[in-house]
Amino acid sequence: MRLSVVLLLLSLAGVLGGAALIGVAALGAAVIFDSLCVGVYALARETGDGPQVREVAPSLGNILERARRAA
Repeated sequence: MRLSVVLLLLSLAGVLGGAALIGVAALGAAVIFDSLCVGVYALARETGDGPQVREVAPSLGNILERARRAA
C-alpha cells in the first residue's frame, strides 16, 4: 500500500475514534464528513487534480539509472 493511503486510513480511524468518545451525534457527523472527504480524494485522484506524490528519497536503481544516462 502507498503511504498516502495508509495515512488517510489512520486519519479516518482517528476522527471516528475521537467522535465516538464524544457521542453518537458526533460519530454520525464524523462518518458523513469522512465519507465526503474520501469521495473528494477519490475523484481528485481519478481526474489527476489531486496531490501529486514525489519521491522523497530516490532508490538505488533510480540513482544508478540517472548516472548511466548522464555518462
